[in-house]
Amino acid sequence: MASRDYKDIAADAQKRRSDALTSSYLLSKDILQGSLPRKVTSVPIDAGHYTREEVEIIHSRAEDIILKIRERIWTSLEVTTAFCKAATAAHQLTNCLTESLFREALERAEYLDQHLERTGNPIGPLHGLPISLKDCFITPPHPASIGMACFAEEPTSPEQETLLVTVLRELGAVFYCKTNVPVAMMMMETTNNVWGETRNPYHTGLSAGGSSGGEAALIAMYGSPLGVGTDIGGSIRIPSAWNNLYGLKASSGRFPTWGIQTGIPGNDFVPAVNGPMARELDTVRLYCQSVLSDQVRLWERDPKCLPIPWRMNVLQPKGRKLRVGFVGRDDGYVTCHPPVERALNVTRRALEEAGHEVIDWLPTNHGEIATALVQSFHSLGGSSIIPLLRKTGEPIFDQMKAYEEVFDADENTLDPAKLCQMNIRRNQWQKAYLDRWQATATDGKGPLDAIIMASTPWAASKLGATQRSGYVGYTGVWNLLDFSVCTFPVTFADRDIDSARTTDSWRPINDLDRMIQEDYDADFHHGAPVALQLVGRRLEEEKVLEMVEVVADVLKGRIG
Repeated sequence: MASRDYKDIAADAQKRRSDALTSSYLLSKDILQGSLPRKVTSVPIDAGHYTREEVEIIHSRAEDIILKIRERIWTSLEVTTAFCKAATAAHQLTNCLTESLFREALERAEYLDQHLERTGNPIGPLHGLPISLKDCFITPPHPASIGMACFAEEPTSPEQETLLVTVLRELGAVFYCKTNVPVAMMMMETTNNVWGETRNPYHTGLSAGGSSGGEAALIAMYGSPLGVGTDIGGSIRIPSAWNNLYGLKASSGRFPTWGIQTGIPGNDFVPAVNGPMARELDTVRLYCQSVLSDQVRLWERDPKCLPIPWRMNVLQPKGRKLRVGFVGRDDGYVTCHPPVERALNVTRRALEEAGHEVIDWLPTNHGEIATALVQSFHSLGGSSIIPLLRKTGEPIFDQMKAYEEVFDADENTLDPAKLCQMNIRRNQWQKAYLDRWQATATDGKGPLDAIIMASTPWAASKLGATQRSGYVGYTGVWNLLDFSVCTFPVTFADRDIDSARTTDSWRPINDLDRMIQEDYDADFHHGAPVALQLVGRRLEEEKVLEMVEVVADVLKGRIG
């Protein structure tokens, strides 16, 4: 039987999505057809779309929501209804959703309320909390299309449920929506031929990033208190940075990956990981403490999980000053945009003035490592992605042309010797970088605590810009090294401060550097979020979050 054309599949999928949105949750046509500002985060509130209580609910921290549900100030049903409504409005303004699970969510919330009323005890530490999920997490019977027409109509069975979904449900979570991703989750901005393009709520002319872009846009719109994304080259950190969020990329082995739909099945060269995304650092920590508790014992359920429960107060002695390596405005291959350089300078100055030791850190081999990572995507992903796209006639996005070229040249078949050489080189880079990090222990001082650098060259890219100038080197290097990383918001692009660079004062490192710098427009980018990333060593997630908290504290009051 011949496959259906992607256009027909997309039309049916979008109708299914539209039909699943509750009509009473929709923003009116008058609002949508009016003159919308380019920053849409407050449009639903300004339009009076929510009740006063709904506004309070969707603007509350996850911890406060859970506490009020336990104290029966709010019900889970009230909270879930508010977030279903907010998610609908967020989707109308940014195109962030794929599947709506509203009916199941309200039934689940009502069950949780009844359980609390009957027993007086919550089901778990996340009792009643709505959590949004990136599209790749399988929630039967809904498809997990990962931006590909061939999967958009495939129902899923209970046996296929992602392990993390099962665990979060056992902890008391409520699932109410899944969010948009790029094709096969392998581009740095969220667009595909099935669901369309997701826009940035801080500036709808900018990208929400990828591949967890739908998730980031939803959270930035107050449509979710906590979301879960995945990251293989920056897919949590890029959208988190572009949407003013905290996003944790853990080392492989900390969080379960069993049962996640993936664009490159069987890839272990650089494993994809998953982690939390939120507006507050406390929410990221709450997620980690809940999922990685000794009671859950993930290592007994996922063979890839390491037996490391979440640890508290690892930064010792408490209150000590940090030793931080700082990467400058480029990684030796691409220069960041002026607002990002300002964020680096402000953060460095704040740390130094607070008494922390800051050391210049050269991004040695970063370009080489990033190139090897991307080449592995093409080699490993060409044969798994391109035939599925061609099956339904999907056109190939420019940023994925390299996958097609490798596939058509029959270069995607890796013989054992080549794969072994890739693994050997990866291991050598990991060992060399760890040795270099440890060598910073001098004069009786311990090694560096962290490295801070830009999350991406852009203060969010213009829609479609990364199709011709995509670059994941800032984030991808840490995937191959398998280090722990978390983004943290710093500031917003400001046309009055962040002037575009000129060739009189700056010379591009290469053609890609020139193209990326040409993407920057001080007027157009005005108001775009700017975030940096803090890097710890492998399996130092707890320490990373504690250090991010230190950095966030020294930044308070300095910049908006």
